[in-house]
Amino acid sequence: MVALLVVSISEIPLVNSYSESDSLQTGPYVDEVVFRVIANQDQRILALQSGEIEMDTSFFDPPYFPQLDVDLDIDIFRSTRNGYGQITINCNKYPLNMSVLRRAFAFAFNKTTITVDALDGFSQEHDSLVPFPNGWCIESDLDYHYYTNRSDIGNNILDEADFLINETTGYRLAPNGSAFSIEIEIAAVPDEISHNVAQIGVDALHSLHIDAEMDYADYNELCSRLDNHGDYDMVFNKKRFYTNDVDWLAYEYWSDNADVYGENPTNFRNDSYDGWRGQLLHSSTYEEVYEAAAEMQRILHYNVPRLVVYENTYLQAYRNDQFTGHVEDLGQGIS
Repeated sequence: MVALLVVSISEIPLVNSYSESDSLQTGPYVDEVVFRVIANQDQRILALQSGEIEMDTSFFDPPYFPQLDVDLDIDIFRSTRNGYGQITINCNKYPLNMSVLRRAFAFAFNKTTITVDALDGFSQEHDSLVPFPNGWCIESDLDYHYYTNRSDIGNNILDEADFLINETTGYRLAPNGSAFSIEIEIAAVPDEISHNVAQIGVDALHSLHIDAEMDYADYNELCSRLDNHGDYDMVFNKKRFYTNDVDWLAYEYWSDNADVYGENPTNFRNDSYDGWRGQLLHSSTYEEVYEAAAEMQRILHYNVPRLVVYENTYLQAYRNDQFTGHVEDLGQGIS
């Protein structure tokens, strides 16, 4: 990952006493802002600790927290991410076009393992495709959750849907009797979390007696396939939101966008979901918009075109020994 770093080298404080009536030419300023790219996270941390840079506008991984937390010259911004890690599922490909298979996978996937082991507790389990910090999110009102490994429920769902187990291979067959396998793809140069997520996904599918494996793909090529509704089974990627609007629900999973470039990469189609779209976009009262957003979240939760696998805590570090008054913003961090 390439990070953008900011170095401010003025000796004048970032924030002074200032009012709107003051001239912008005499207000607080810095002499120069220098942007540097330091791709390696270890090197970014060392540069921050040494004072070589003032702030790191990317986010650092949880293992670095203890050493930064004890440094009195460094402050840490913490917030629940307005976004999440997700597994995007191709709802246009048999048998993944069957919601029972996607739902069984969701029950078998162990999100708690990611929270405890992969993210050192700097994360929380989450299901709704609207992130937790968003006021439209109904996470706490969902009737059930996909937090822990409940492969027993997943296997019962598949048994009832006639996904029979081939006695020779030990893997399930699709209801039409054909063999199938599922590939979970991640970027060719993965971070540790991406690799762990994909492996937990493969383990979940194996617990359902489904043939599965992890594979690597060029990041840009992977994005191109998603944008163009190309061939894939499951892809681990990440989603970040910069506002609390939820009008994207009317486009991201709308059936009419299932073959539109750059829209609805899951190829999800659902008449009940589409039926709430007009109320979400055009209602004039909060109650009506909330009702539509809530019902759309419930439909997505049941049908699982995407599986949220973690909602992590954003950790961002910056020095406090030269400049004060940094604004910690949910959408943009400190940058």
